[in-house]
Amino acid sequence: MRFNLSSFVPHLAALGIFIVVSIFYFTPQFSGKVIEQGDVMGYRGMSQELRAYKDATGEEALWTNAMFGGMPAYQINTVSSGNYVKNLERVVRMYIKPPAGQFIAAMVCFYILMVLLGVNSWLSIIGAIAFGFATNNLVLFEAGHETKLRTISYLPLVASGMLLAFRKRYLLGGILFGIGLGMDLAANHVQMTYYFFLTVLIWGAAELISNIKNKTLPHFGKAAIALIIGGLLALGSAASNLWVTYEYAQDTMRGEPILEQEASTTPTSSSEVNGLDWDYAMQWSNNTLDVFSGFIPGVVGGGSAQPTTSDSPYGQALRRLGAGQGKNFDAPLYWGGLPFTSGPIYFGAIMVLFFLVGLFLVEGPIKWWLALGTLFTILLSLGNNLEGFNHFIFDTFPLYNKFRTPNSVLSVTSLLIPILAILGLNEIFSGKADKAKAIRALAIGGGISAAIALFFAVVAPGMFDFVNPRDAQQFGQADPQVIQALVTGLADTRADLMRSDALRSLILVALAAGMVYFYIQDKLKLTPVLIGLGVLTVFDLFGVGMRYLNQDDFKRPTSISQYFAPRAVDQQILQDKDPHYRVFDATVNTFNSAQSSYHHKMIGGYHAAKLQRFQDLIDRHITRGNQGVLDMLNTKYFIIPGPEGQPTVQQNPGALGNAWLVDSIVVVPNANVEIDGLEYLPLERAAVVHQEFDSYVNTLKPTGQGAVRLTEYRPDRLTYESNAAQEELAVFSEIWYGPDKGWQAYIDGNPVEHIRVDYALRGLKIPEGVHEIVFEFAPRKYFLGKTISTISSLALILALIAFIVWTIKNQPPAVAPEPATKPKSKKK
Repeated sequence: MRFNLSSFVPHLAALGIFIVVSIFYFTPQFSGKVIEQGDVMGYRGMSQELRAYKDATGEEALWTNAMFGGMPAYQINTVSSGNYVKNLERVVRMYIKPPAGQFIAAMVCFYILMVLLGVNSWLSIIGAIAFGFATNNLVLFEAGHETKLRTISYLPLVASGMLLAFRKRYLLGGILFGIGLGMDLAANHVQMTYYFFLTVLIWGAAELISNIKNKTLPHFGKAAIALIIGGLLALGSAASNLWVTYEYAQDTMRGEPILEQEASTTPTSSSEVNGLDWDYAMQWSNNTLDVFSGFIPGVVGGGSAQPTTSDSPYGQALRRLGAGQGKNFDAPLYWGGLPFTSGPIYFGAIMVLFFLVGLFLVEGPIKWWLALGTLFTILLSLGNNLEGFNHFIFDTFPLYNKFRTPNSVLSVTSLLIPILAILGLNEIFSGKADKAKAIRALAIGGGISAAIALFFAVVAPGMFDFVNPRDAQQFGQADPQVIQALVTGLADTRADLMRSDALRSLILVALAAGMVYFYIQDKLKLTPVLIGLGVLTVFDLFGVGMRYLNQDDFKRPTSISQYFAPRAVDQQILQDKDPHYRVFDATVNTFNSAQSSYHHKMIGGYHAAKLQRFQDLIDRHITRGNQGVLDMLNTKYFIIPGPEGQPTVQQNPGALGNAWLVDSIVVVPNANVEIDGLEYLPLERAAVVHQEFDSYVNTLKPTGQGAVRLTEYRPDRLTYESNAAQEELAVFSEIWYGPDKGWQAYIDGNPVEHIRVDYALRGLKIPEGVHEIVFEFAPRKYFLGKTISTISSLALILALIAFIVWTIKNQPPAVAPEPATKPKSKKK
């Protein structure tokens, strides 16, 4: 058999283009520079204890005490133990590190989908660049949302597997679906995967309806079976992470309610509702104007730190007030419905134009998936600005109420729009659409696009006030006239940006539509049209993308490491050789910053999924100044602002230490009374116990006499020595996570039961005499999940290898491709 190498030339060319384009955009990466990403900086802070422990011992800890009194480490470091599918990420990235490698991966995956859809290779390259360099992806990377970006990057592979299965290539479809979904789940942003599969329901329904009409239900059944098998293997490959994550989620703000909601009142926290509280979940909801940012990037100001110039109205206002700025600086121009944003979710004016064209040219179930999926995700992104619709989804769809920031669903839209756009162009360039139909679709799509752009360029600047309700707040207590001058400058700059970006989109639409029109009319050949569209697409998306992520954002690693350089207060605290105590830092955003976690075990920190019980302590006690709760959490040091604003250290003599014995036990009937008891009981002597543990303590008659001291500290293994004259109840200043979720207590090597006390801590009966007590975190589901991951991921990889080998051995002789035809004129 002869291997047809020539058929791979376009694909190798595509790969080369993707590499060149990524290297061009991310050139500083290859000189050792990195980006100071907010979320990544937070990750470095919260994960420092885990990294230091691994460097010292070579072992992975499964628990960390760096934030919020303690939490599972697999909610900080993504668990991939046993998952060999994850290793394929390096292959798709061409073994190039992010960011360049990740954007290559996104383009490769999209290109594969387009080729499988029968699209011209060169047109597929344009679509891949449009998807890969969508502004949202650049903004995500700049902000440090790397798991979200990785998840989005692999979604085209998931769609590719579905496409193949529905086209009767069941085996390859199931394998590719499993591989794609396995990589997607390994990226560990389940929210994006969930949103994508909401749109997949539309695709599946469209395929089912089509098969019913064509009387081919057995085919649909085979495709469904192939996808289900592939999907189960994908889920299995990620079991070591998904299983423990699901278990953890039940105890977080996204889980079942703990506290009882008072009658005739609305919920005041996520602890009183199943899942997240509606208001909290919907904070990042688009308004109607935000949606148009997908077509006109600056329609609502772009970003909260939007690049502008000293010649802008805002820059001129600052100069007049004596506040000098450089020629280029960032200004708070965003005035849309979100609290703030790093940048718009811009799909590209050209992609939106041809998406509209595709609506009138593309046929079949995939069209309805892309069209209705886009509409559905846009409606979801409106959140509480379309309350009736979204409250129904929030209350009805399983798991939907576990997620927040509804505007992020447009990350999925940024995949759907370029797919239909490229398919629409392919209908024209392949000759499938006759001339009259192609011109009509182009006229409608171009007309709608141009009308929207003209409206925002000419009419809209006179309709809106361009004021953000938060404008005046950011200028503090300045003179009212000064504030008014600055607010007016901001409004005028926002209006100018709306106008200029609308004209920009209008010009891009006119140029792209014009080239395609002249192609249809036989005035231009296909090659120059493809080149022209490619150049325009790169100009469009690179031009907007570089507003939010450009070469100036790259820094030397040394400049970033300075962010975690210990302050004088950190150095002072670190002189304490006690292996385990906690710190409260009031000089940072205590519960939204992980900076201090780099050096200390913190009461605060930052994580999107805190344990609900700890969040309740924050809401009901810590933020209200209950010193007793901070004492029971062993808060030994406070970092507070000094007389001149410099941080200073204050030691807390009331910290209760790692463990203590109590002389009284108060059994309470429910969680509300349990947490309220922390307000008035002397926690150094009394323990609050929920009635579910009554049988554990009902025979105890504690005296509080004796001692428990910590003898060895490891993040996931704590060793103590106890000494008591009789059986006592010890309270440990460690966060309760259970029951049966990994923490096991041992006395002299024998496993024993422990309970929850004081709403969020651990309690243990200790026997008379001197004993060794150990708390060790070894979640059974993690280790079982690791085994499942190994088996499932190897099955997927071996199936893929076997299919590739079989295909090469059975490859038919190469057939020369037919030349592309022009659109046909419609017959009368």
